[in-house]
Amino acid sequence: MAIIFKTVNYTYQPDTPFEQQALDNISVEIPTGSYTALIGHTGSGKSTFLQHLNGLLRPTSGEILIGEQIITTETKNKELGELRKHVGIVFQFPEAQLFEETVIKDIAFAPKNFGKTEAEAEIIARKMARQVGLGEELLTKSPFELSGGQMRRVAIAGILAMEPEVLVLDEPTAGLDPKGRLEMMRMFKRLKEEQNLTVVLVTHQMDDVANYADNVIVLEEGKLIANGTPSEIFSQPDWLVEHHLALPKAGEFALAFEKKTGYKFSTLPLTEVSLARQIASLLHEGGGDVHHG
Repeated sequence: MAIIFKTVNYTYQPDTPFEQQALDNISVEIPTGSYTALIGHTGSGKSTFLQHLNGLLRPTSGEILIGEQIITTETKNKELGELRKHVGIVFQFPEAQLFEETVIKDIAFAPKNFGKTEAEAEIIARKMARQVGLGEELLTKSPFELSGGQMRRVAIAGILAMEPEVLVLDEPTAGLDPKGRLEMMRMFKRLKEEQNLTVVLVTHQMDDVANYADNVIVLEEGKLIANGTPSEIFSQPDWLVEHHLALPKAGEFALAFEKKTGYKFSTLPLTEVSLARQIASLLHEGGGDVHHG
């Protein structure tokens, strides 16, 4: 399901002293089946952009095409029901939105809400619990008895139970330890591949952008300032610094390595795998002496 923004503007509290333009003339496409990372420092408009993806906010001007649906400032709430089945948003700390007495009831809530019978909703809920790695023994427990990471998985399973075509992730690993973060990101990658999802990820973790995304949108003060592949976006370290953005850790290491040894990488490695491969090849060619570069 492709998402196209056409000259979208959004203003908070228009015609008041508190007026603030949060999106400024945004035209961009999120291709069907892509894994798109949305980056930019705090206040760049990322959250406002996200809330347009399922009509929580409607543009002040311009239009958004999501599949067959066109969203403009005139679009009424009742016209958005169908869209909201197709676009699932996992907000930051989604576990705060859990409320049912058992895990399975919480996961089954969305399909029941969208008209599935109790039995159908339970079948979907059990399937999605398995998809996110929740054991059968947890389904009858209260979600509030679980660990933070498990609670987050319950909340994510609840979004997946809507069977969306687009999965929107707002800082989905916030507050998790490194092991939990890695497990969560690998899980999203697997879900994307198994369910042919279009994924939109908002993150401050540039390693996640390099490791998982194939498309990157960069916002600054509500404006679109770049859109391309991770290698295109990260190919200009000075530009990143100028816009308060960082390189992935492997890229930072590679730049420091170049400075120290005088060696030049043919393309800046952005992931640990790419960095290791290039250094191994360099050692092989140079007989172990990297100072030859």
